[in-house]
Amino acid sequence: MDATAPTFAGPPAAVHRPTNTAEDVLTLVAGAWLLTGTYVDGWAHNNLPDLETFFTPWHAILYSGFAACAVWIAALTWRRHAPGTPWISAVPAGYGAAAAGVLLFLVSGVADLAWHSVFGIEQSIKALFSPSHLGLATGGLLILGAPFAAARRSSGRSWPRLVPAVVSAMLCGMVGAFILQEFAVYARHGLIQTFVPTAGGARIVGEPTSSSIIVSLGSFFVSTAALFVPMLLLSLRWRLAALVPAAMVFVPSAALQVMVALRDPWLLAAAAVGAVLVGLVWLALRPAPDRPGRLVTALALAPMVFWAPYFAAVALHDGALSFSPEVSGGTLVWTGLEMLALTVLARRSGASRADADR
Repeated sequence: MDATAPTFAGPPAAVHRPTNTAEDVLTLVAGAWLLTGTYVDGWAHNNLPDLETFFTPWHAILYSGFAACAVWIAALTWRRHAPGTPWISAVPAGYGAAAAGVLLFLVSGVADLAWHSVFGIEQSIKALFSPSHLGLATGGLLILGAPFAAARRSSGRSWPRLVPAVVSAMLCGMVGAFILQEFAVYARHGLIQTFVPTAGGARIVGEPTSSSIIVSLGSFFVSTAALFVPMLLLSLRWRLAALVPAAMVFVPSAALQVMVALRDPWLLAAAAVGAVLVGLVWLALRPAPDRPGRLVTALALAPMVFWAPYFAAVALHDGALSFSPEVSGGTLVWTGLEMLALTVLARRSGASRADADR
């Protein structure tokens, strides 16, 4: 009987090999370039009334940042590809959505050029409803989320290797804040103030309407989600130092105010105070994935203490608040309840998946 020596096949040379810290940092460098172009373009749409062409310096920053992201993700994939294996298997672990984001961004960029050629350059809120702009934002979100997704796929990562994941989550929140900037309360304080003209032409703080209160509450819901959901996603997996949540709420708030040409620069001080309070909540409670009670409490309190200085700063600047104590205080509680509900749901969803995997 002929016998042949058994052969043992090793693992394929390229099956979604994970990235290292340096590679994730370079992804973030290219992503920050892309996001900077996004916010500079937002500044142009907010502050320059006569935009008439697609070919602008801010679009050059935006699309060169995208090109850097695309080339880098392609390079990561190329380095991991083994001859005879599918290219899709060479995409680094956690970077599959980013690769899809590159394709979506490219298609949306071409569509954006066509859209502007037909309909012109949008201004103000219209720019946020353009289908091509929504495609660009979604593609950018998928690209910027790659280091966070990669860290979640690798259970052995710890500080400082988690820093790219933290920055990645924050930048994703900044994409959401940008595309929903008309609801971003740190971009303008008129969302909670109603001004009425006087006989002399001046404006004073007046009583809000029911509609303005509803719009304001919706704005705080959106702003809370953009700032605190990335914090929630990180906190469900890792224990964060107090500086991390403080930075994650201050940096996007400051970026929004810069994007509108420092329309209300005094709000930066309010954001700084709020960020310190969020950090103190984290320092006092020390939430962690294995401390569910502390985690839920911290994430419910964080938006309440962050937005409170905002209301105080607006009242000091304008001399009064349009909102009554019931409405302003209730808005703070609503944001806390929002994060309480999201945290409980996210934890239960995670527990259900863990049970299903057993």
